Amino acid sequence: MAINKTLPEPTFYAGKTQPGAGFHDPIHHADAWEAVFPRAVSQSRISLQESGEARHSTASTSVKGPQLAGEIAIVTPVLNDWMSFSRLLEEIARRYGSNEPRFHILAVNDGSQTGFTFNGLPETNATAIRSVEVVHLAVNLGHQRAIAVGLSVLAQRGDIATVVVMDCDGEDRPEDIATLLAASLQNPGKAVLARRSERSESTGFKIGYQIYKWLFWLLTGRGIDFGNFSVLPIAAVRRLVRMPDLWNNLPAAIMRSRLGTVAVPLPRGRRYAGQSQMNLAGLVVHGLSAMSVFSEVIFVRVLLGAIAASGLMLLLMLAVAAIRFLTDLAIPGWASTVFGDLAIMLAQMLVVIVATTFVVLSSRSQRPMMPIIDAASFIVEREVILPQTVPSA
Repeated sequence: MAINKTLPEPTFYAGKTQPGAGFHDPIHHADAWEAVFPRAVSQSRISLQESGEARHSTASTSVKGPQLAGEIAIVTPVLNDWMSFSRLLEEIARRYGSNEPRFHILAVNDGSQTGFTFNGLPETNATAIRSVEVVHLAVNLGHQRAIAVGLSVLAQRGDIATVVVMDCDGEDRPEDIATLLAASLQNPGKAVLARRSERSESTGFKIGYQIYKWLFWLLTGRGIDFGNFSVLPIAAVRRLVRMPDLWNNLPAAIMRSRLGTVAVPLPRGRRYAGQSQMNLAGLVVHGLSAMSVFSEVIFVRVLLGAIAASGLMLLLMLAVAAIRFLTDLAIPGWASTVFGDLAIMLAQMLVVIVATTFVVLSSRSQRPMMPIIDAASFIVEREVILPQTVPSA
């Protein structure tokens, strides 16, 4: 039976809008806000302190910046954590209150057991959020593949110029969106990546993360120091969704894509609520998924290492034979034991080389998963939460 690859049409949220209470004038985030929202600033600049309070400092000259072209989409995967997603919407609505840029929020429901209850936002003309849509997946694909599905949906829209990828749990701070967008304005056409200058995880997680980065460098020859939080031009998104590597890991796919990148140091925020659902097994799989993007590079390095080890084994075998037959240093029975052990190790190395070579070569003949083509197979519903208008028949 043929599979329909066409994305399903969105349906509209049937609930009632409940405007959020307690929303006041938006809090602008330092100079990055001025670059993202181009307007003359002559009276005051408002910067966000760590405590969340606002302070004012006078400015004698007006500041104008380049203007963002097109709409901005924010894609975030959600697995049961709808409370954090609601908090993310509130934070974006509170901090970004201008009509430019305009945000379109796309949440990818990665097989959640609970549904999303929309509690409303401020009036749409008082917030930068123009639309909210939830893409419901048929099964739990995992964090990275949920992002790939979301990017595939956005790649087919003609009104989106820039895409922000972030988590909804608070560790990717909404106020840092302006900083990344400002860097994107200064570096047009490049992917802007958040590099963590401070981390809030446990000591065990930090040690494990350092081991992962060391192994990644050892096996691929490249360092990785960024995660999913990023700003991507739509041209970069359309390239990535045509790369099978995106199905495994977004950061590694960006590295493999040869896109121009800019790293911005940003601290990691604290979770809005609850604990991370990522366990040790999930972290290991996540690391292996990133490495799998460079499987061919890793194969070549392992192959060269195995050949070098085989050569070393062969040299040691020749040295043992020379000691046995050309000198009187050999202990009776020693030479045959050592020679036999080295021969077994050499045979194992040769088996590893041959088996790995056949596995890699056979994988090249298989059809890879292409997100832009295959993402639609996992989408069961597209639900428009905001604006709540029923399309005409």
